[in-house]
Amino acid sequence: MNIITKFGAIALMCAWQLNASATTQENLYDFANNNLNLEVATPSDWEDPTKGVISGQELRQGDVVLTSVDGAKVNRMWRTNAGVTYLQVGGKITITADEGRAIIGITFTVQNYKFFLEAQEGNGSLDANSYVWTGNSTAITFDNENAANEYNTQSLLLTMTVTTDDANDETYTPDAATYVDVNSIAEFNALEVGTLAKLSLNNAQVNGVDWSAAFVEDATGAVEFDGINLNLERGDILNGYIYVKRGQFYFDEDPDDDVPGRERPQATNDALTSADTFTMTSGNELQPTVFTMGELLNDANFSKLVALNNVSITLNGRFYYAEADGEQVRVNDMLGYLPQGTEIPQNGEACNITGIFSWNGMAYQIYLTDLELTPTAITTVDADTNDSQAPVYDLMGRRMHGALPAGIYIKNGRKFIVR
Repeated sequence: MNIITKFGAIALMCAWQLNASATTQENLYDFANNNLNLEVATPSDWEDPTKGVISGQELRQGDVVLTSVDGAKVNRMWRTNAGVTYLQVGGKITITADEGRAIIGITFTVQNYKFFLEAQEGNGSLDANSYVWTGNSTAITFDNENAANEYNTQSLLLTMTVTTDDANDETYTPDAATYVDVNSIAEFNALEVGTLAKLSLNNAQVNGVDWSAAFVEDATGAVEFDGINLNLERGDILNGYIYVKRGQFYFDEDPDDDVPGRERPQATNDALTSADTFTMTSGNELQPTVFTMGELLNDANFSKLVALNNVSITLNGRFYYAEADGEQVRVNDMLGYLPQGTEIPQNGEACNITGIFSWNGMAYQIYLTDLELTPTAITTVDADTNDSQAPVYDLMGRRMHGALPAGIYIKNGRKFIVR
């Protein structure tokens, strides 16, 4: 054996010993360079669903194995016209560690920010904004459920680095620094998007729900719970806390103009999100905040239960608008809370309305929960009578109750002043 060979053998032995003494190991799935030598589909294979498919295979790297199950879209390797190769995930992928090992971290790099995976199984937490999963699990499954509902939402993975360590019996507990303690919804809304939070719920009321969202409000502000399937109902009052991630619905109608898009704060699902951490009391009468139109039209009011008095409602094309003080907001019964048979006025009738304030990507809107016509004239009073028990109306024709604030009122057909 010559001297070069001896030195080479010694170096390899030292490297092996160093590796053997280390408990952590990084396993790289380099889809961009196809380090697993997989079949890759090209644009010409678009119509052939059998090309580049990885489902049904066990893809090993180091001490982990990747398997996948097709979903709304097929899981397969793609190469674009520009020569970029990536793994398209349109269903589920599962990464499993060898016996005696546990996965403690996974880092993804993605093509064109196409990352819609959600952690479905496994003991840990996924930050979908930094594309990093952390935890302690022998196996972790990610699902691309959004691919079933939206165009072009498959996740496009360039690389995936899986870090493993010796398996142990410790239950994964989020580091205290990972989850920010926030004492109110207003504090939560002020967090950076992507922040994991332990959100305290202090008599937080559920203003309304639809198939995928719940609008939750406390004394400090309101937020949309998006994709959190906890069987919340309108009128629930929540106390305790919940683990969630600071999300947002963001829409810029014209990205090329100088007008910034609007952000609707959301609390989104996290691996620890559960109804076990808070209590619910049901069937409560919800109290809206009364606004003027000028006060209402502000992003800070998203998801609040609001009331507007004496607005005129008109139908313009396909949309209803409530107008007051020269400003307007769309209104609709999208959540279906108006009593059966209620017809939204359309010819400028005066109304008092209650609903959930939101933003639909193009305009402010109110999801109506209550609507009542307001009288426009006093027709039932007799000017010749002087009944001390007669009702009192303001100048807008609204019947007044209790102590009267300063102003001008009508009683027995005559005006009087309260100073």
